Amino acid sequence: MTINEIIEENFELKKQYARAIETIARLQNKINKLEREIEYLKRDNEKLRKQRDTLLRGIKIALEISDKEKQDLHLRKIVEKLKEELGDQR
Repeated sequence: MTINEIIEENFELKKQYARAIETIARLQNKINKLEREIEYLKRDNEKLRKQRDTLLRGIKIALEISDKEKQDLHLRKIVEKLKEELGDQR
């Protein structure tokens, strides 16, 4: 190999290295964005689980109430509570 060929090969390797570094930076940015999204989804999922648990407890209690009107009233209160929680989250 001549000196010029070595210099040219070195130049090409530097270009490849720079492109690789840029690709790594872009991928790291995407990873960071996805990690933030995952944290948001975890928090959202936890809120939904709590709402589900509230609803299930309310339904179990309603099933134990023998009076149909009181059952309906109890379930309406639960739905109102969940709507309030949803409104607070927005």
